[in-house]
Amino acid sequence: MEVVGGAASVIAVIDISAKILKLCHTYIAEVKEARKDIQRLRIEVTSLQDVMYDVKDLAEDPNSSKRSVFSRLNQDNGPAQQCKRDLKLLVEQLELGGENEMRRFGLRALKWPFSSKDIDKRLQVINGHKATFTLALTS
Repeated sequence: MEVVGGAASVIAVIDISAKILKLCHTYIAEVKEARKDIQRLRIEVTSLQDVMYDVKDLAEDPNSSKRSVFSRLNQDNGPAQQCKRDLKLLVEQLELGGENEMRRFGLRALKWPFSSKDIDKRLQVINGHKATFTLALTS
């Protein structure tokens, strides 16, 4: 049962990553001045998503010798839950600058909610998660 719950956490991270990529796609089409930062975020989230697909495959393999590694990744407040929490926060921040929020005020333009320094910090967090999961896959 623990594996099923853990796999759900990994799948949730993949789904949240997809939502971030979709939001970035919307921003890149509408916000000209932040294209470089948006593209950097898209690249890193895509890379994390690729690693998470590998983790998902590990979770779903009943013959894997790395089941204990997967269990540690999915402990309460463990790496999978931390990653999920960080990505959800990123989605919320992207949605705040997004179309729905702007329409509420009668505006149509999007505003990128991050400075380059903010993106640097978020990329460090994403890279940290990616490194943790990559190390788990190779151990």
